[in-house]
Amino acid sequence: MSSGFADLTVQAHQLVSEGDLTGAERLLADALSDADPRPDNASPELAEAAGLQARVLVALGEPHSARGWAAFAYAAATRLFGRSDERTVTAAATLAAVLHRVGSDARAARLYSDVIIELTARDGPESQRVLAAHADLATVEYARGQCEVARDRLQDAWELHREVYGDGHPSGIKMLAKLGAMERDCGRYADAHEHLTLAEELCRLHLDPDDPLAAQVAGLARAAADPDHVCPAPPPAPAPEPPPARTTPVVPAARVPPQDEGPHDLQPYSPPALDEPVETPLYHPPGRAAETAHVPTPRTAPDADADALDDYPWPPDEPADQLWRPGADPLPPTVVGLTGDEPDGVRRVPPAPPEPPSRYLPVHVPRPPAAERRALPWLPLVVLGVVVALLLGTIAVIAGVSRVDDRRDTPPPATGAPASSAPPPTSAGPAPSTPAAAKPGTPPGSFTLTDRRDSIVLSWTYPAGAEGPVVVAGGRAGQPQGTFATLPAGSADYIAYGLDRTTDYCFTVALVWSTDTVARTGPVCTKRRR
Repeated sequence: MSSGFADLTVQAHQLVSEGDLTGAERLLADALSDADPRPDNASPELAEAAGLQARVLVALGEPHSARGWAAFAYAAATRLFGRSDERTVTAAATLAAVLHRVGSDARAARLYSDVIIELTARDGPESQRVLAAHADLATVEYARGQCEVARDRLQDAWELHREVYGDGHPSGIKMLAKLGAMERDCGRYADAHEHLTLAEELCRLHLDPDDPLAAQVAGLARAAADPDHVCPAPPPAPAPEPPPARTTPVVPAARVPPQDEGPHDLQPYSPPALDEPVETPLYHPPGRAAETAHVPTPRTAPDADADALDDYPWPPDEPADQLWRPGADPLPPTVVGLTGDEPDGVRRVPPAPPEPPSRYLPVHVPRPPAAERRALPWLPLVVLGVVVALLLGTIAVIAGVSRVDDRRDTPPPATGAPASSAPPPTSAGPAPSTPAAAKPGTPPGSFTLTDRRDSIVLSWTYPAGAEGPVVVAGGRAGQPQGTFATLPAGSADYIAYGLDRTTDYCFTVALVWSTDTVARTGPVCTKRRR
């Protein structure tokens, strides 16, 4: 039975390549009608035939009929080959495409995420299959209403595909056209026009005029926006809280002392006469001498002066919610609430009428004359010392110049020895030493791994004198490694994205010295399961 399924699958592939999808579907349907429907009993040939039947049905526009065979093929491949096998990844991508077409977008998005992780570990993040899976996942996210996430993912995938594979690759053109259609449906007409126009121009430059993709892009550019598509509105911003209602200002009432207390013993106030001099200052600022007495100019403190009381040492034993500071509220809390019935011994104080402006001139305050500065008796001595020092310095300079002239006029000695030996050269600092070139075949050194769960950071030291590229390989722990990236000469770090947060991975770094000499580091692995 296994060999029979293998032969039928080969015949079905031949029919698909010839364009006879209906004939391939009938051939596989007849063979699969008598197969065991339990995935646990499926053979590798049966799993492959079921997966091909699901893809043919999707191409014929029958996703609901393909759903059962796609799920059967994925379950059988997972049991037979494991989740990381190439055949299992293909079955997962087929099932995700089927689920998207029947409206099960949540599970389709999870399957596409698994496909991206497995393909990234196998082919690297810049492979065409990984970028195509990102584009498919963006389509599913767009269908789920995650418009902004889908557009960002698809634009990133197209830009990376364009950078790696150029402008003329059909997969990149297809991503660009799909991105323009998404932007048009979301009301971003300027971006949509730019991207769709560029897609048509790339088709004209790099594709044949009768290429089906060129016709699809042209039709997509002329289509109208989807009237049924509605982008989810962003969550409304929280409404600002209204300002707290201010309590109606309350005028504090003056307390009338009971009769048994009697009047307060206050000294009567008598203003000074106009011709009476003021002998003592009314105010002494700190740091100013007492003899410079003056009368400060009265002024009204601005509102900002209330902040100066913030540093006042308020009593520590007073609760914080009972403190009152000027500027926080017009009235202290001890007088708020006195607008009700007046208790015993309390009466209201009527506001005083405004005072008329004064008819008197400002009072003149006589100031004592400032004390004369005392002459400094030692100042002439200081000046004299400076003059003497300058004279001595001038004499020393003249004497030194005379000695130099005398030495120039004196002939050198007649002996063969030089008149004077030159001073030894000043020793310079040690010249910077460049590291010695590494021996060919030396692997990268100091290879380390930093696990950030969502990404893994790899770093190493590039051997001195090497000129070859660096190849980063990795994969799931205990499984064969695949190439993640090929980096230019001199690279010393790499970040791997899109990996499973709960799976351990191992990485190696290889330096290509020549076509015959490749030096690899030892594997370095994550330790997530410990």
